[in-house]
Amino acid sequence: MIVLLSRISVSVVFKSTNKYSLKPDSTAIVDDRAVSGGVYATEEQNDILIPFNDPNIMYFGRWRTSTNSIQSGWPGAYFKTTIYGPRIRLILKGPTHVYVQIDTEKPKDYRTQSENGEAIELDITPQIDLGQGPHQLTVAACTNASIELESLLLSDERGTGPVDVLSSTVEFVGHDLTLGKYTSQTILTSYAWAVSEILGTEHAQIALPGARLMDGKDGRGMESQYFEWSPSHTKEARAKWDFSSYKPAAIVILLGRNDYGTEAYEQSLERFLLQVRTHTGPASILVLSEPLGEMVRSSQLAVSRRNDLGDENVHFVDTTNWVRYGPSAFVDPGHLNDVGHQTVARKLAPLLQAKLARPRQPFPGPLPNPTLPNGWQTMDVGHELSIGLPGSVSFDSGNTFTLWGSGADISGTRDAFRFVYQALSGDGTLEATVESHSTFASCAKAGIIIREHLSLGSPHVMLGISPADGLFLQTRSQNMNDTRLLKKSRASPPYRLRLIRKDNVFVAQMMRTSVAPPIWDTLGNVSTTFLARDVYAGLAVTSCDTAVVSVAKFVDVSLQGGVGSGSGLRFIDQH
Repeated sequence: MIVLLSRISVSVVFKSTNKYSLKPDSTAIVDDRAVSGGVYATEEQNDILIPFNDPNIMYFGRWRTSTNSIQSGWPGAYFKTTIYGPRIRLILKGPTHVYVQIDTEKPKDYRTQSENGEAIELDITPQIDLGQGPHQLTVAACTNASIELESLLLSDERGTGPVDVLSSTVEFVGHDLTLGKYTSQTILTSYAWAVSEILGTEHAQIALPGARLMDGKDGRGMESQYFEWSPSHTKEARAKWDFSSYKPAAIVILLGRNDYGTEAYEQSLERFLLQVRTHTGPASILVLSEPLGEMVRSSQLAVSRRNDLGDENVHFVDTTNWVRYGPSAFVDPGHLNDVGHQTVARKLAPLLQAKLARPRQPFPGPLPNPTLPNGWQTMDVGHELSIGLPGSVSFDSGNTFTLWGSGADISGTRDAFRFVYQALSGDGTLEATVESHSTFASCAKAGIIIREHLSLGSPHVMLGISPADGLFLQTRSQNMNDTRLLKKSRASPPYRLRLIRKDNVFVAQMMRTSVAPPIWDTLGNVSTTFLARDVYAGLAVTSCDTAVVSVAKFVDVSLQGGVGSGSGLRFIDQH
């Protein structure tokens, strides 16, 4: 049976040999430590052997007990206890890689090897003088590692003491990002560990390097492995996890980057969310978007369908504006550095805090931008090295804006521009008149745009004006795919532009403001770009040259439809 010992104390018989004499409370005194083969090799007397099932040792994550040991199933599983005495050793049944922290000292990592399957005595006594204690000991399994603990070996007869167990446990499901891969201390510098420290919660990381949601010919995904006690490939490891062992108060899911097929992913995620709900009870489930926007539409749809079926405690969270892509926060497109993980943790914390509260609270609403009217927000979109000069915006009234935007372009697979926007849910109409457009480069652009998310490679539809192309209609149908120029027509400002979204069709219209009576002409329709229900609509300016800014004035700006609805999460800590 698999149990979480932070909630259940397991009674076992600790077998006596000529090495131990047992006290009635099942704590062993070491009599003779000079053992052949180097196992437990020490000549010290009166050390205290604390068995793994000592009620003062608390385990978090997924663990499995046997007669004389306990083993962790997933990376990041950890245990903690209060200890006394100046010397601390772990008796392990097999090789492992662990992080050890004593009190608030900097964690230290240890790697062990085992010869001939013999037990390992790992001395984790720090170089500093611990004195007599008490001290809090935390031991966590690293990525691709498991802990199989037999006992603690302490040098103070007081042994262990009670340890504080925090009130809530948050479960984090995912891949490399959830594990903190390529950060300075992997597990311990992951966003999952960091946000738990911010909120004062316990946590469990159900994650693997390269993990995906869907099962495939080349391996199993989380839709299968999540429900098992361990991701190991052995038949024994595939034993079903006993979900009664602990009940998380919240579950954070970050998957999608390693999957394929948007429709198949949507269906798999919807099934997965249902199964998770069935096994975990009333936990709040937060489905995070990938930082660069993979599977945004599919994830939104899966969550929406669960909501439509009555599960109001499943939430989609768009994270694409949390961390700007570039070397300041990213190692590569699939991995954040320490700064990136800390940023995600800070932005996730208030959302989790709202759902951990009892009674649950709504997510915190968007902070109004003090420099813009009527709920408009603004940011520079793009790779930090492609944005160029910082953009800005001013307004003369509630519907007249002047944008200063730098950036490499809105084209290719990645964009860099200044964006003024609001959230739009479902159908809607965006209109604005480009009254003037001052440029240095012929490829500079100004116009109106509807984007699926706020990262640099978002699917989008844009109707704009440029010295090179005149009036133009362009689209990117898939995340990080090439942008396609659909139509262009020789023109220069002023022009009034309109984008109409109806179901999955976008209609691009234009009107010359100098002609009376004004007549709308249709430049083109877009029916092959399927965006998520909740999108961003607004004004865009790029200079097409990172060394300069382009300036455009927009008047009579209007956005109609489900404005400001949707998840309501996108503007938290917005820059």
